[in-house]
Amino acid sequence: MTRFYWTPLVVAAVMAAAAGGCSRPMTAAHGAPMSSPVLVNGADPSGNVELTRRQLTGTWDLVTLESAPEGDASKARVPVKAQGTLIYDEFGNLTMNARTTDPSAPIAAREVTAMSFKGRAVIDTANSELKLMNLTGNVDPNEVLAPERRRRYAVTLDTLTLSSYDERGQVTAISTWKRRKE
Repeated sequence: MTRFYWTPLVVAAVMAAAAGGCSRPMTAAHGAPMSSPVLVNGADPSGNVELTRRQLTGTWDLVTLESAPEGDASKARVPVKAQGTLIYDEFGNLTMNARTTDPSAPIAAREVTAMSFKGRAVIDTANSELKLMNLTGNVDPNEVLAPERRRRYAVTLDTLTLSSYDERGQVTAISTWKRRKE
């Protein structure tokens, strides 16, 4: 089975990503490709990646966010009061904006009024995972989103769930997004 990877930042994975390393929102301009899709290992562009990309395309509003206490994913995740928007366009570009003042949020997320990130995501349909790539933002993405972490996605008609995992495979954050009716 071949895989087709899109280099655009998906993400909807970002808020989970944001909560995974920290809890920061993403925002970025969209509407034009940051770069063209990348085929890996002779992947077929008409495969499941295309379907997943179409499912992720749109504007998503953050509904819930929960995060493990900083530095200890073995402790129970706690709800984090936050607002955010995630935009995934037809080219695979991901933009995320978020804000929180919740004391349960990671410190880096509370240091700015609002966080904005943009980038790309590689879709791995076999594992239902997204890899964040080429992230930029108004704060250091490495402090907030931990781009090296694995992020699993689950999409239904109007709900996107992103889960961020640490190197031991423990869930560090879960974000739930609702598709905006446009």
